[in-house]
Amino acid sequence: MSSNERREKLLQILKKYDKPVKGSELSVELQVSRQVVVKDIALLRASGLEIIATSTGYIILDSVKNEFKIKCKNHSSDDELYDELQTIIDLGGKVKDVIVEHPAYGVLKADLNVATNRDLKKFMEKAATSEFKQLSVLSPNYHIHTIEASDEQVFQEIKQELKAKNILFE
Repeated sequence: MSSNERREKLLQILKKYDKPVKGSELSVELQVSRQVVVKDIALLRASGLEIIATSTGYIILDSVKNEFKIKCKNHSSDDELYDELQTIIDLGGKVKDVIVEHPAYGVLKADLNVATNRDLKKFMEKAATSEFKQLSVLSPNYHIHTIEASDEQVFQEIKQELKAKNILFE
C-alpha cells in the first residue's frame, strides 16, 4: 500500500467513527508503526482537515459537522424534560449531551445520546429515580444541548418547534 493509499484508509477509519480512535489501534489496522500514524495525521492536518488529538485518540471534526448547539430553558418538571427531548427526536435530531455553566465550577457536560423513543424511555426511567438530579438545576436559567441533525434545515425545524413550545431560551 502506498503512503497516499494509507492516508486515505486512515481518513476512512476516522470518518467511520464518531468517537476518538487510539493511535495504537490505527497503527495495527494500517500495519505501520505508531510514529507513521502520527506523521500521517500531521500530513492530513496540513492538507486542511481538522483532526484533533484527544486523550482517548484521534477524531476528525468533519465526522461531527452536523452538530449544533441550542439553549433551552430549564425544566420545572419531568414532563417538560420529556417534551423537550421528544420534540427533538421526533423531528430527526439526536440529543448528544447537556451542558451547563455552573457559577463556581464553570462548564459541566454530560453525555445523553438520546436519538430514539427507546433511548428516551430509558433516560426517563433513570430520571424517575430518587437519585436522579437534572444537571440543569446547577445553572440558574438555561442549559445547552448539542444536537446532531442530518442537515441545517432539520436543525432549524427543531429550533422553530422548540421556540413555538416556549422551550427555547432567547
